[in-house]
Amino acid sequence: MSGRLVAVTAAAVACLVVAACSTGSDSTAITEAAAATSASDATATTATTATTASSTTATTATTATTATTATTATATTTASTTIAPITTVGDGIRQRREIGRSVEGRPIEAVERGTPGGTVVLVVGVIHGDEDAGTAIIDRLMTAPVPEGVDLWLVPSSNPDGQANQVRTNAHQVDLNRNFPRRWAPLGQPGDWEYAGTGPASEPETKAMVDFISAIRPDFGLWYHQDYNRIAPSTGRAGQVRSRYAQLTGLPVLPITGGTYTGTAASWQQATVPTGVAFIVELGTTLAPAQADAHARAVLTIADDWE
Repeated sequence: MSGRLVAVTAAAVACLVVAACSTGSDSTAITEAAAATSASDATATTATTATTASSTTATTATTATTATTATTATATTTASTTIAPITTVGDGIRQRREIGRSVEGRPIEAVERGTPGGTVVLVVGVIHGDEDAGTAIIDRLMTAPVPEGVDLWLVPSSNPDGQANQVRTNAHQVDLNRNFPRRWAPLGQPGDWEYAGTGPASEPETKAMVDFISAIRPDFGLWYHQDYNRIAPSTGRAGQVRSRYAQLTGLPVLPITGGTYTGTAASWQQATVPTGVAFIVELGTTLAPAQADAHARAVLTIADDWE
């Protein structure tokens, strides 16, 4: 295909609004008996008046209590409601979806752009918190025209705690790229740079990505890392796509060594969606604006040419 990029339109922002109502009651006026009424009738009327006034006060109190209870119940119900995906207008964004929360409670967000039902492309900006140059590529993909027929999903960070604290691991000191449930193995201990956690997908961030990827089943997936400045070689179609990406970005195709590569995200994704292609892109120590542009163009060019 040509790689021509076209813009897409988007859906409208939906917000959750909670409205609580209250009710009230009217007072009941009590009139006195006529002066001509007998003394005994007057006494009875006075007793009746007191009883009626007392009933009116009780009714008013009951109504107020009922209104307060209804308002409280409404607020409680709303607070426990699951927030639906937020759809937005602008920048070609079709939806923003919170797919999970980190150990420290930060949201993990996925943004969809392009054509739902088209070639599904997933780009993850950060998995190791102190390797976050990929966010510059995500920023460009948030606004660049998406080719027709491409369903583009962007996850700015799958490790928001690590990114906020500028450390490799999540808040449990787990290397999330050793925690995925393919070929997971016990590795290291808390504090070690490759600590794999207590079991496969033991971390909330990993579970969020596993559930999300299992649902959208990407045809093409990229996970950005630093700072080896390369793409590992492969064979077959995966090798062809990696070579094409390297050609478009100027990265060399070279082996990545130096670690124990069990429980990695891209290999789990590749095994989960065997008809697709998923791999790691190792950026350099820094990423110049022109390089970020080149990586964003490479993503969209390969997505546009996908068959």
